[in-house]
Amino acid sequence: MEFVAGPPARWHLTLRDGSLLELWADGYGIEDGAYEFSVLVRATEEEQGKADVVAWTPADPRRVMVAVARLATGSVQNVHTATGPARDGTCVCRPFLPEE
Repeated sequence: MEFVAGPPARWHLTLRDGSLLELWADGYGIEDGAYEFSVLVRATEEEQGKADVVAWTPADPRRVMVAVARLATGSVQNVHTATGPARDGTCVCRPFLPEE
């Protein structure tokens, strides 16, 4: 598998228990009550069989969206894109709500 859209973006999720989860994905959507993060990759049929493919591109069957994480919306307090970390390791991200 190879990334199609370049390196994935960095995301921070603050969970309701106060934990911070960092993950890398091209983007996310809300599906069946869960945040679903995915990446766009070029993958062989064999590689696709070993991954959780959530979408295919009509023009090229080797270009697919692969899920990298799913979290119930009720367990997530906040989701935001992440820029480079501050020198002290704290988050320097601009929080946003899922409605944005």
